[in-house]
Amino acid sequence: MRQKTRRDILSLLGSTVLLASCAPAVVTRAGNDPFEGGIGGTGIVGVLTGFGSLLINGVTVDVARTTRYTTSFGATSLDALVPGMSLTVYAQRRGDRLVAKDVFVDHLLIGTLRGHQGALHVNGVSVQAPSAIHAHTLTGTRVAVSGVWSASGVIASRIDPAGMDKDMIAGTITPVDEGINGIGSVRLDAQGVRLMTGQYAAVMGTSNDEGFNVQSIGNGRFARATSLRNLSVEGYLEPINTQPGFRIAGLGHSFARDVSLGSIGARRAVYFGRYDGLFGASRGYIVPEDMDARRKLLNRGISEGFDGPVIEI
Repeated sequence: MRQKTRRDILSLLGSTVLLASCAPAVVTRAGNDPFEGGIGGTGIVGVLTGFGSLLINGVTVDVARTTRYTTSFGATSLDALVPGMSLTVYAQRRGDRLVAKDVFVDHLLIGTLRGHQGALHVNGVSVQAPSAIHAHTLTGTRVAVSGVWSASGVIASRIDPAGMDKDMIAGTITPVDEGINGIGSVRLDAQGVRLMTGQYAAVMGTSNDEGFNVQSIGNGRFARATSLRNLSVEGYLEPINTQPGFRIAGLGHSFARDVSLGSIGARRAVYFGRYDGLFGASRGYIVPEDMDARRKLLNRGISEGFDGPVIEI
């Protein structure tokens, strides 16, 4: 795949052109496949780690002319994707394969990158960026942040220049004060827009010192998905007051009440399991914090020979 340019990145954020043609879209499934099988669709939420098809969460996803590629700003193309971008993939099973239908680029934050005493923020959200990203060179400019949420903010896997004027925050809507909802610790001024507590949403509008003025909202990760039955998610746990005591930060889907998550703690993991309105995760694959080490490990695939802790939950 050719080296991506700034023009490619900006086209990803604002493109309205669908891709033309590629090879049939499948998610490869081996005998030791971490998905549990069964009838229904499969969702994958994670960070793109490489090509040779799309590599995400240790799973290989091929692409097709019928696969739809979108962002919060409209349609885009396969050629605009780059490693480190956050993706949500929806696929359906056909025989022994999963056929990809939708690939959505999940930028978690779009806004001005601000730095103060070594700390980075976008739209009032703390951003932790590996040194390899060179985020300090973009301070004071508008950026699009990819990565995963943690209990304390966003752990960035990629920070790119952004050309659009609207600010955006995407994550789980939670109460931040009495009668006030937010994402992370940022208060949302919804201005009559309905906010669904506990659900994932991408909100667009304007960031300010008091919070975020919401102009529009997109609810749910799998808006076009039907009969979602399997799920894989990369991320960090954050504590909640209801059983099982944790959820995956920023996901917007709750765990089944009987899963046991305490042994994973604050470590980053890739989860696999059944979905029936609640995520019945059966195992978590612990992955390195270092971005390069994590990418190399996941690009070898999730299998019985996975070189890291596997937690049965």
